[in-house]
Amino acid sequence: MDDQPPGYQEATSSIPPSAAHAEAQAPLKGQDTRYAMLTLAGGDRIRLLRFPEPITAVISEVTQQAWPKGIQAVRPAGESLEIKFKGNPFTYDGDPEKIAIRLVLLGVLDALATEGWGVLPAAGGLGRLGKTDGTLVHKENLIFRRVEPRSLSWLCLSFDSGNLLHLMRATDQLATGIMAVFAGKVEQCNKDLVSGHFEIKLAGKPWNGSGDTGLLVMDLLQCLNDHGYILGSSVELDGGNGGDSYKTNGEVWFCYRY
Repeated sequence: MDDQPPGYQEATSSIPPSAAHAEAQAPLKGQDTRYAMLTLAGGDRIRLLRFPEPITAVISEVTQQAWPKGIQAVRPAGESLEIKFKGNPFTYDGDPEKIAIRLVLLGVLDALATEGWGVLPAAGGLGRLGKTDGTLVHKENLIFRRVEPRSLSWLCLSFDSGNLLHLMRATDQLATGIMAVFAGKVEQCNKDLVSGHFEIKLAGKPWNGSGDTGLLVMDLLQCLNDHGYILGSSVELDGGNGGDSYKTNGEVWFCYRY
């Protein structure tokens, strides 16, 4: 018996013809819209609203390849397409899963930029938008706009466990620059030789809201800017639940440069 989750084509082809026809005739759908939304919903799924069908297929493929536990289902959810992960990447999973979901979002952001969909940084202020069915809380909503296709270099920064800064897909030059900016506050810096990720440990617990937190964040933004990076989006992934070294203290930053 084949117990694999339905693929994108299988999930979308299961929509009744009448529903598919009505969806095709709805205003501002697919190719007609210049804006679309990606929502982190509940603890284990993302929802895609008003992305054209070829783009939802790309996102579905990226998530299935990048999430190590696999995808449980790809299915319609109201006017959205829902991708449900195995496990709970947005709640209580451990460090390996927390690393993996960051890489999933990096892959999605990169693929969307390549396809001509750019994330709007200001839309991060939408945050949570209530509940859709009385039980499923929409945690984060990212708005995308049609732009010229772009090949970008993405990285991820997360503020974790009170005093750790994790850098994913960062260059050695950037890591060195951040250490120089933080100067005497750095206790340790490790680079994983397999993944290339950096972990910078700072003195004290600056991410717990000390008086220096704001200064450190502004210095970090300046350093990113000096290395050509732009803060593309900041996302609250898990509310600080689960994990050990990756127990988040704030929103996770996704930055890019040309």
